[in-house]
Amino acid sequence: MTEWYRNTDWNDDIERMFFAKLGRARSQRDQYLVLQAHHLSQSHPDVSLRLIDHYFETRTNDFDDGRARRVAAAAQFASGGYVEALDNYMLVLKGQEASQDLYVGSPLEFAFLTARFRSVTHYEAAQAQLTSVDLPADEQFEPRFRYCAASALLHAATGRDPARALAMAQIALGLPQPVLDSFPDVVWRLRGITRS
Repeated sequence: MTEWYRNTDWNDDIERMFFAKLGRARSQRDQYLVLQAHHLSQSHPDVSLRLIDHYFETRTNDFDDGRARRVAAAAQFASGGYVEALDNYMLVLKGQEASQDLYVGSPLEFAFLTARFRSVTHYEAAQAQLTSVDLPADEQFEPRFRYCAASALLHAATGRDPARALAMAQIALGLPQPVLDSFPDVVWRLRGITRS
């Protein structure tokens, strides 16, 4: 059975039950709110954003702020607010110096989403963030795909290093098929780079 704060569907009954249990939660109330928002970020982005707003209005401390901003960004992407979402990621990344452990993966995610959704205004920041992280290990299939795809797409879009764009596209396309199947829009663009 799914835990009460990990619903992937949402309606009035689920909302009543969720807030009743949240009201009884003693120690991890903020975390439960952010986790529920995370699980709805793709299927019900408007609800997710409302839950994140509630989190920021009622939180007991700022420990989960970074995670909350990432969830809000994912929900904004799901609802078509790409620029706002990337701006939200920038807020997370600016806070990274204070708490490295809260933002693991954010530079890579920011670069990948910038490249995937062609947010030209964020290209410079995305390339800077990408150079701040190492290429994930061979066995880390999805992070490796995100890194290589972001690098390939950003280099191809800016025209700065076509050889690197080609090399990174080839590495990304050589990853296992289940990973590629998760990002058909990106794979299509990577294949375009390898055919150029």
